[in-house]
Amino acid sequence: MLMLATVLEAGALVGSIVDTNLFYCIISCARGQGFLPITSGKDYDYLVPVASQLYLALSWIVFSIVSLVVLAIRQGGLVPPQPTVPASPPRKQCAKEPPAYLQPPPTSPDTYNMFDPADLPPRLAEYANMVYSACEDLGNFFGFQDSSVRNQAEHLLILLSNNRRYMSAHILPTSAQPPSPIHALHAKVFSNYMKWCRAMGISPNFAKVSSAVSAPPAVASRVVDLVLFFCVWGEASNIRHMPECLWFLYHKMMEDYILSEGYTQTRSLYAGHFVDNVVCPIYDIVGKVSVTSFEMT
Repeated sequence: MLMLATVLEAGALVGSIVDTNLFYCIISCARGQGFLPITSGKDYDYLVPVASQLYLALSWIVFSIVSLVVLAIRQGGLVPPQPTVPASPPRKQCAKEPPAYLQPPPTSPDTYNMFDPADLPPRLAEYANMVYSACEDLGNFFGFQDSSVRNQAEHLLILLSNNRRYMSAHILPTSAQPPSPIHALHAKVFSNYMKWCRAMGISPNFAKVSSAVSAPPAVASRVVDLVLFFCVWGEASNIRHMPECLWFLYHKMMEDYILSEGYTQTRSLYAGHFVDNVVCPIYDIVGKVSVTSFEMT
């Protein structure tokens, strides 16, 4: 459109220079009077006959074509020459790989972990035995998925490593430092749970580890609390956006775990039991309530 307008304007300009009547013809067109060119710019006595109108229209077209040819010659053609691309050699036909979601899972379940559980860095390996022991016990007791438990074990070890900063005098004075990174992380994670318990008027439930554990009970019990919460959080899907629901699940599950103390090793539910029998029913109820609320609005 821009090139057409340029060509027509150039043709009108050249034609007006050659024939003055074409100029007044264009002025009449611009005023909305059609092809009614006037013989003089001073006198408006009569209009040019129809034959003269056709002559001026053809003149405009001819001058526009001439302008187009001149413009094409000056620019080296309307369409720039396309560079020749050498033909590429034929590609070998290879079998297409199926999409990632259709491929079988990797042979090693630890592929999705950032660290090899058998070769952890020193900062992560400090509490690894306690975390892995609690993960195995709670995973079998509540039926958590194996891959989720492995991910949350690594998650917890990284958080504990990060909380080692509170053991430095540069961050906290010695008098204000917690006994261990586990104490620091436990207080931070369960601060909202304590508020929820006070609002509900109930006592918080925390694990009670027997003296048979090869670690201080105050440390080992807090590891069990953290492992249970992060395992619930890891498999809760969209329910994790309802913190009160998460704390209710943790509270009742820890209560069940405490009541079964001493018998936890004899209970082994299939991997996925928690998702099938806890998360999915809750999600179904929440979904139905959401749809009903949307329909009412």
